[in-house]
Amino acid sequence: MPAARSIGLLAAGGTISVVPSTSGAREHSGADALAPTASALPDGIDVHPRDVLRRSSRAMGLDDLWTLAEAVRAEIAAGRDGVVVTHGTDTLEETAYALALLVETTAPVVVTGAMRAPHLAGPDGPANVRAALVAAAQPALAAYGPVVVFADEVHVARLVTKAHSTRVAAFASPAAGPVGSVVEDRLELLLGPPPVPDRLPRTAAPARRVTIVPAATGVDGALVDAVAAELDGVVVAALGGGHVSPALGESLVRIAGSGRPVVVTSRCPDGALLSRTYGGAGSEIELREAGLHFAPYLTPPKARLRLAFGLSAAIPADELFPAGP
Repeated sequence: MPAARSIGLLAAGGTISVVPSTSGAREHSGADALAPTASALPDGIDVHPRDVLRRSSRAMGLDDLWTLAEAVRAEIAAGRDGVVVTHGTDTLEETAYALALLVETTAPVVVTGAMRAPHLAGPDGPANVRAALVAAAQPALAAYGPVVVFADEVHVARLVTKAHSTRVAAFASPAAGPVGSVVEDRLELLLGPPPVPDRLPRTAAPARRVTIVPAATGVDGALVDAVAAELDGVVVAALGGGHVSPALGESLVRIAGSGRPVVVTSRCPDGALLSRTYGGAGSEIELREAGLHFAPYLTPPKARLRLAFGLSAAIPADELFPAGP
């Protein structure tokens, strides 16, 4: 009989672990409370729970992401066959992507959580933890980098997003869909690993300040100009295929000209960024020619993480976001 797979279960707080209080669900139970009992564990899995953080995901900062990444690396270095991280859902996709940037997955790393608190009817946390443990016990999953397992679906960190604010099936990957699923305590992989790894070539604790600037009708550069001196870089959530208003474009080009990187993403949940379709003020052609960097298929929050952690590790922006064809 094969040896049981040793899985680390790291708790970081969130809905999956809250207990009710007089002012709303907000207190967090420990990792031991999340681990299934021996009789409820999938066959061939030993769980080793421990707390790393106990907080709502809305309160997570870059330092917390670094702490969590260090904890995951420690579990892998200790010989765990896989790692499961339980987390609040509001920023779960960002934490999964931060782990993709910072952790070399020689063992599977899975992030999961819950939409319904344990004291509510039909809590989804236990099922999500069980599916995450099944997935983390499969060595083939390590090649995908950190993944999100939610509602029995497996999503890669680069593409997954919280697509609904309240439903139990809250997560989706608009560009490609899930890469696999968990069925009858079995991991079924449907698509191969991502063609390009997200992991940074070197890592360091966060030490750079990067913000996100939204583009919308009538938004000019006044806000970004007001805070530009305090920033090490900017990510813009652009319109469509990578466009901004002429006034906002002027401000972004000015910041890029000062030597601080500006990264263009789209506020659209799916679709490519353009290279040579539209010209004129605020167009993708103007922004590219001015030296702005483009981050296709990364949401603005994920591009911010890549830029902030990359700059902290002294990786130039043109290496973090290489120019496309």
